[in-house]
Amino acid sequence: MSVYSQQASNVRRTWFLMIIFVSLISGLFYALATVLKQPSLIFVGLAISIGQSFVGYFFGEGIAISMAGGQEITEASNPQIYNLVENLSRTGGIPIPKIFVSPDPSANAFACGRDPKHASICLNQGLIDLLDKNQIEGVIAHELSHIKNRDTLIMTMVAILAGVITFVTDFGFRAIMWGGDDNDNKSPLVFVFYIILSILAPIAASLIAMSVSREREFLADATAVTMTRYPEGLITALEKLYISPVPTEHYSASTNHFYIAPPKQSFGANIQGWFSTHPKIEERVEALRKM
Repeated sequence: MSVYSQQASNVRRTWFLMIIFVSLISGLFYALATVLKQPSLIFVGLAISIGQSFVGYFFGEGIAISMAGGQEITEASNPQIYNLVENLSRTGGIPIPKIFVSPDPSANAFACGRDPKHASICLNQGLIDLLDKNQIEGVIAHELSHIKNRDTLIMTMVAILAGVITFVTDFGFRAIMWGGDDNDNKSPLVFVFYIILSILAPIAASLIAMSVSREREFLADATAVTMTRYPEGLITALEKLYISPVPTEHYSASTNHFYIAPPKQSFGANIQGWFSTHPKIEERVEALRKM
């Protein structure tokens, strides 16, 4: 798939996700309105779903950076990182994004934003401390590739929408347990509804995250190499990032897919398996070595 085809595909998939999200949240509030006999909740659900889609599209970039604890840098404050980003952006033919550094000691990085003109990259301090210049260049090129390929649009929306789904299911359970006019509402239907919510929430969040295909990581790796013309830099960077034992201080399941390598939770578990948004390190390295 060409870069332009990938960009168009990501835009289409983002709109599809937003439609599914609005339908899902509206459906949950419709069920809640039926149980509590409060028809007005239907409009509340519609307003929340549309409102959060709007927030995710226009303000998701800032939210993601804030969650990571990123602090913006300039050429004067950090010339080495700034110049790497500037040179690679010109090579990739995209505007220079805003550049942030998070004090997080874990070795990781991500990009976000709805398009190349409204994009940011964030490097954890742990990554800067761990990698050498060629490896940092490879990571930055990878993140700029996500911006160039329009991956960041769908990545940013997923982070916002997945979090809202979890909030709504929790809100729904509390409402049916303590809301309503009388005890008749606390029928066995309440428990059935709760079971549905409990099952639906993690499945919906996982499916949304998995909709951000692992193929985007392979494409970003390949695009990064065309920028740096030095595959070994990114290869050795990935090998270090995947085995780094330092847990992230800003872990959130809804933002796993943002990072170049799977983040580690506070108890050190590596986010891998069927529902991982990242390919295995062996697969990424093999693909790069073939280049």
